[in-house]
Amino acid sequence: MTIQELGSLGELIGAIATVATLIYLAVQIRTNTQAVRSSATQSVHEAFATWYRMLAADADLAQITAGGLQDYASLSDTERARFVATFMAFLSCSQDAFIKWREGALSRELWSGWEQVMMNLFIAPGGRSFWDQRGYLFGDEFRRYVEEDLMKREAH
Repeated sequence: MTIQELGSLGELIGAIATVATLIYLAVQIRTNTQAVRSSATQSVHEAFATWYRMLAADADLAQITAGGLQDYASLSDTERARFVATFMAFLSCSQDAFIKWREGALSRELWSGWEQVMMNLFIAPGGRSFWDQRGYLFGDEFRRYVEEDLMKREAH
């Protein structure tokens, strides 16, 4: 075998190794993408579950939240402080889920379930009042989505 033939054989082996490496990387990227989506889904579910558990564990807070969603202005100063903390936690979870959905880390199917919950809380009279006063605290894209889409829907 001549040096030229050995060189050609080396190039062929190198090309095969390159193709094998690319296939391996494609498989690894797909696996990583699935893991990222699974992790995003888990973190969104856990954040919302924590919020719901907080309300379920504290009857007074649940009552304040229900009252605040109906008539935010009617809350006392102490109740308003608790409602603000509670609803801001919910909105932070909502914005996080929205960002993950927009980035493709959360499926449309899962997002649509949380979207319905958000919509019903945002269009409640107290939820709308709260958003009008504090919506500026959130990102531009999320704020536009809430104001130009969610708040214009009818409750189901």
